[in-house]
Amino acid sequence: MIKLIVTDLDGTLVKDGSASMPRSLRDTIEELLDRGVLFTACTGRSLISAQRLFGDLKDRIYFIACNGTQTGRGNDLLFSEELDPELLKELILDIRTVPDVVPFLTGNGFMYSDTKDEELVDWLINGYQEDITRVPDIIQKREGVVKLSVYDKNLRSGETFRPFREKWKDRVSVVTAGKMWLDVYRAGINKGTAVRKLQASLGILPEETMSFGDQQNDMEMLKSAYYSYAVENALPEVKETARFAAGPCEEGGATEVMRRLLKEGEAFRG
Repeated sequence: MIKLIVTDLDGTLVKDGSASMPRSLRDTIEELLDRGVLFTACTGRSLISAQRLFGDLKDRIYFIACNGTQTGRGNDLLFSEELDPELLKELILDIRTVPDVVPFLTGNGFMYSDTKDEELVDWLINGYQEDITRVPDIIQKREGVVKLSVYDKNLRSGETFRPFREKWKDRVSVVTAGKMWLDVYRAGINKGTAVRKLQASLGILPEETMSFGDQQNDMEMLKSAYYSYAVENALPEVKETARFAAGPCEEGGATEVMRRLLKEGEAFRG
């Protein structure tokens, strides 16, 4: 019996940077909710960005934002995992030595940037629907931060950030997300730890959970659900992690699986 659906957003449920979702997807989620299935958006996006994507459904679903560092329902923040400010200072100073990258800091209700790249900021505001506050120097804004995210202008995140990942992997959680992003947050925290914490609070087992993902930062989340799906456009290692396969994101592969679940009634049988 499926009681909980947990899914990544960009590249899995919607196209990267989408500010809205297809009507068919929205209707599917609403029908699942109406039938008593809990729905969780599990994303690297900030809580604000994720909530805006779901519009008037946001008060009915759970959110795991910033790769597991923020968990909430509607406007209620249930769990938050902050980075140590002094450690964050070291991270910022180190990432500034990497060419052609742009760091951002995210916390509860804020995103800070000191970049002068107006095109990038406009894309994040108008695409991801982020609230970005421009500051002279983000290193002065280190309190209450749950995630350091870094954009690679050359779109080679795996290669660009490999030395940084190797250097810091024992002190923080650090993963790439797609070709453009590096996400850094508290050691031991990831989408999977947040899902397991939410499952425990709701009394839901992995065998009662379905999940969808496409990127490296989704792998721990997929391991937290028996019914784990990698969309067709997922990385090879993500496909190896998932038990099942869904169609590509751009063709609504995850939505199709959820529609099939509703049609067959598997979500509602004991």
